[in-house]
Amino acid sequence: MPIVKRPKRFRVLVIGRANAGKTTILRAVCGTHEEPEVYDRKGRKIGSVRATFHSIRDKVAGTSRAILSPSATRGEHKIEYSMVFPSNAGYIFHDSRGFESGATDELELVRDFIQARATSNNLDEQLHAIWYPIIITSY
Repeated sequence: MPIVKRPKRFRVLVIGRANAGKTTILRAVCGTHEEPEVYDRKGRKIGSVRATFHSIRDKVAGTSRAILSPSATRGEHKIEYSMVFPSNAGYIFHDSRGFESGATDELELVRDFIQARATSNNLDEQLHAIWYPIIITSY
């Protein structure tokens, strides 16, 4: 019987509506209140989720703000970046920017990301799950 190789960490792509609270759900699933650490595609730590998203938002908007405020670019980040909660380092999460009506660019980014991960020969680089949480909010 062949030996089944297991990945060192379980890699999950989380997709869903923008600003729907996907990171908040991940905190609950991981049983933590801490911010996840963010790593670029080469595995270099680039900070926390909050700092990284603010940096990307500010770069796109051409501004620099210390506090979170509503904007058209809120929630924009890179799907290639890995999020890891230090207390649950056995999981790596990738977060899509969210699917909005008519947003074909994001769909293409996600499709390309999934294809690249699916064709990887390295089990640790492949996606092991894709999670689409349905978040119901009342208005």
